[in-house]
Amino acid sequence: MTREEFAKLLKRFLDRSDRFLISGHIRPDGDAVGSSTALALAIRNMGKEAILVQDPDAPRYNQVVGAVPLLGAEVKMKDAGREFTTGSDFAFIMVDCSEPERCGRAGDALMAATSSLSIDHHVTSGQAADFSYAEPQTSSTCEILYWLFRILDIEVTLPIANALFMGLAYDTGGFRHNNVSADSFRMASDLRQIGVDSSYYMNYLFYTKKLSEAAALAASVMKAKLVDDRYLFSIMSQDDFTRIGVSPKEADGVAGQLSEVEEAQCVVYIRQIEDHTIRVNMRSKTDDIDVARIASLFGGGGHVRAAGCTFTNEALLNVQESILKALRRQRQEKGL
Repeated sequence: MTREEFAKLLKRFLDRSDRFLISGHIRPDGDAVGSSTALALAIRNMGKEAILVQDPDAPRYNQVVGAVPLLGAEVKMKDAGREFTTGSDFAFIMVDCSEPERCGRAGDALMAATSSLSIDHHVTSGQAADFSYAEPQTSSTCEILYWLFRILDIEVTLPIANALFMGLAYDTGGFRHNNVSADSFRMASDLRQIGVDSSYYMNYLFYTKKLSEAAALAASVMKAKLVDDRYLFSIMSQDDFTRIGVSPKEADGVAGQLSEVEEAQCVVYIRQIEDHTIRVNMRSKTDDIDVARIASLFGGGGHVRAAGCTFTNEALLNVQESILKALRRQRQEKGL
């Protein structure tokens, strides 16, 4: 399906309903928050209702949500229809994700909704919604939405532009990743003309840290080790975080920052976020290392250059060994 064909489908989907529940993925990043917010704002500008379902662990990006209602954490999906003022039936839209299990509690909305749709750009996504659309070659879901809005003559107001720019900037790593295209820069230019303070978002996303986040980064750097002269591993246990007095959540941006180490072709950041839960974030700086493929082996996903997965009931060193074996195997398969 071409983008133009999907734009027509999206218009029919939006025209058929007056109420929409919108969700990104769990542990939402700038693109998930930006795309869900931009779509919700656009729908509300059409005179329809839109409510966001969002993981509570996204305070860094929630500044763009603004006036979009958030579904309360205590509300179950089967009761979500009661939150609308004009009726109880609703359509469900997943953005930056197409697998309900990756939407956390919002995944149950797939069964409660009258119809469903997903818009995504991840290469490992499935298709569970009634209508699914993906552009793996596009930098971000926010970029997909922007060009869909242009096709459909949906006005991009300043609040929508702010949300879209945040997602575009986040998923391109501040326009540093190789997923940036000429269209990405055209979009950024258009949003800047609308009034987006690009300097603010770039500095906020990439060059602003709380003291606790700086402490988590410093401790993670001290534990980093280069393996095979190309893989930079850093492992943080709960005890490590307790010792420096910060939460594992304060280390969400560490993997990207570790990728600034010159010798690292690939970063593998392993942290224990709960007693039996280990989160792995990976960043690749070369086309030879596809971290999305590595993450998918362990039930995760993402992009070729940025991906992640979660392990339960595993020892930290066992997780490191599993990831390292997969990376070495990938290299062997490519004849390197």
